[in-house]
Amino acid sequence: MVSHIRARSVLSVLGTVVVASTLSCVGSGSRSYTRLGDDLIVSGGAALYPGDSVSGDAIIVGREVNVRTGIGGDYLGAAGSQNIGGQIHGSIRAAGGEVHVSGTVDRNATVAGGSVTLDSTADVARNAYLVGGNVWVKGAVRGNLLASAGNVTINGTVGRDVEVRGDELHVGPHAVITGNLRYRVPPGKVHIDSAARISGTVTALPISKGWSLTRWLWTLGFLVVGAVVVALIPRFTGEAAETIPGRPVRSALTGLGWLILVPFGIFIAAITVIGVPLAIVAALLYGVAAYLSTLPFSIWIGRLLLAARNRAGRQGVLLSFLVGGVLLLAVQAVPVVGPLVALVAGCLGFGAIVLRALALRREARVAQGPL
Repeated sequence: MVSHIRARSVLSVLGTVVVASTLSCVGSGSRSYTRLGDDLIVSGGAALYPGDSVSGDAIIVGREVNVRTGIGGDYLGAAGSQNIGGQIHGSIRAAGGEVHVSGTVDRNATVAGGSVTLDSTADVARNAYLVGGNVWVKGAVRGNLLASAGNVTINGTVGRDVEVRGDELHVGPHAVITGNLRYRVPPGKVHIDSAARISGTVTALPISKGWSLTRWLWTLGFLVVGAVVVALIPRFTGEAAETIPGRPVRSALTGLGWLILVPFGIFIAAITVIGVPLAIVAALLYGVAAYLSTLPFSIWIGRLLLAARNRAGRQGVLLSFLVGGVLLLAVQAVPVVGPLVALVAGCLGFGAIVLRALALRREARVAQGPL
């Protein structure tokens, strides 16, 4: 049971790396600053100091991010390393290898990373949702705290309830928890200092068991069906995977748009008698595409992992899919991080499929020449 939970913690770190590496590939080139009204969008990383205040939202993607200024709206960041200070008047949503929060947050903080720290100067006005390999809470969380990690250390102030899931829990001598403490941690791995002040009850929750038969069948089905599709059209799936690092933003937006808008089109067609057959066919095709939407993403991740050991041709694409697909499915089983990874992978993969299909259509028209 302990090894099962430890595996989930390791996968949570891998999942965070997947998300961060996916989004940070946007900033692998030159740095770009874009102002949209009051909002600031930056790719390639950024350093924002007191003179660089942002009145709206700040969306920053890159390898390294340092924020030491006021942000009037939300902060959304994906980077290998993030240091978030100053005052965030909205919420924080960050994913990266290392995320360090030292400023004040007027709303919620949602952070996933290999290492996540709320410093002693950090002050979150509402709730904090923290996921990672290691999570340290040294500052103040005025609302509820939800932490899922291999190692969780609480040595700060929490205004309401705390729920922890992980391999090990440490509650330090300076910890003050006004509400209840609930944890899913193996017996013998919980250390609560006698000086810690917990006003509510302390409850050990049962550790969840493994997957159901349906979950296993769904997982194996994806690998089998995906392998068949890759074997049948290796060139198309491989080129769709190459679209992700080449055009990540366009892939994500295209995928998100199609995932949302196509069901509306199917619904409109279904309410007319003539359109019912078309709606049924479209729904079936949409379901298959959505089910396999993470296929290009899996190939891309597999290629990153295999690097120089990757092969060319059909076998290479198939091997990349199997390696990346197994990792992606394992990460998706992790609470909190799993759904985030699935959403990112699905949007990028669906968008890559659509963009590659449209590119092939344009290439066919060019090859045919003018009528």
